[in-house]
Amino acid sequence: MTLPLNLPESVRQYRLVTETQELERLCQQAKEAGWFAIDSEFVRERTYYAQLGLLQIYANGTTAVVDPLAGIDLEPLWELIADDSVETVLHAGGEDIELFFQQSNGRQPNRIFDSQIAAGFCGLGDSMGYARLVDALFDGVELDKSLSRTNWLKRPLSEEQLDYAAADASYLAVMYPYLKALCEEKGCLDIVYEESQIQVRKRTQSWPDDLLYLAVGNAWQLNARQLGALKILTPWRLHKARERDIPLGFIAKDGVLLELARRMPKSDEELSRIPDLAPMSRKYSGRDIIRCIQQAEQVPESELPKTLERLDDMEGYKPTFKAIKKVVSELADKLQVPASLVASRKQINDVINFHWQYSTQQQQRLPQPDLMMGWRKQAIGAELQAIIG
Repeated sequence: MTLPLNLPESVRQYRLVTETQELERLCQQAKEAGWFAIDSEFVRERTYYAQLGLLQIYANGTTAVVDPLAGIDLEPLWELIADDSVETVLHAGGEDIELFFQQSNGRQPNRIFDSQIAAGFCGLGDSMGYARLVDALFDGVELDKSLSRTNWLKRPLSEEQLDYAAADASYLAVMYPYLKALCEEKGCLDIVYEESQIQVRKRTQSWPDDLLYLAVGNAWQLNARQLGALKILTPWRLHKARERDIPLGFIAKDGVLLELARRMPKSDEELSRIPDLAPMSRKYSGRDIIRCIQQAEQVPESELPKTLERLDDMEGYKPTFKAIKKVVSELADKLQVPASLVASRKQINDVINFHWQYSTQQQQRLPQPDLMMGWRKQAIGAELQAIIG
């Protein structure tokens, strides 16, 4: 297959699936082919959980738009996604994976091929958006993304909206065999599969409640007592958001949590002085917040969390970062990919922070940093461990 790619009329045409039996037949087609392409449309502006509006699927010669709001049972699709004999093809599939995991009560895709990851390792471009990748692979095709902000929960959807949605699965189905062959040619297919599967791990794993405070930026600014308050506030916010199905920031953004922990307000009046704490949060969550603060004040000194340090200020940070970056660059050169695909600045900081900041017990309970997982660990793990100490 050579460039430019073409989109056959048979792939361009699609049908609307509104009944469970139709979906079952589509899933059976995917099993027969051993792979299928899928994309989703959802709304998540005012909710904690994404609200599924539409599913676009290509399976063994058929492009379909599945309407999950038509009373259809999606169980056949969740079984298909979890089937390790069938390959699920996505583009930048992190949010889709999270959505599938939540909608299917914990089912995880077992074989993922992410076209964005494949494009990066094949040298087509790092973190390429879908429209840009289509533009690069198809001659004279420029996808109209003006409908991306559609309210996909509203019915009926227009023909234009359905056409727009279906195109995501159609082009993905044609790109997949080309990108897979290119990965095989460049010898990076195994890495692409593994990196794609890493997205599943990232989107479906969770941190223990009592360690959530470690993920709040600038927590190093707090003393032990204040950090103890943050340790109680972070899981409270998470469970409140899930219970009410609203975004975390609607209750309190990270900066507000930090300020609450720093000031430790003990009354409604003191709460009112917290900058950026929304009036609705004061009204409906004020008592909970004060209760969290009171609980933190009662924690014995010996049980307070260890204070954190600002990574840039830690002794030896700069030479350590530089040494890791050198190892990363050498691996990138060997793979003939941008260094950012091996490790971003954040991923380098994550591995330093993990080993220098967290206790052995915490490390055992937290997800391992990317640089100490999978193909990265196999390639440079020993060198990194020697550098970090």
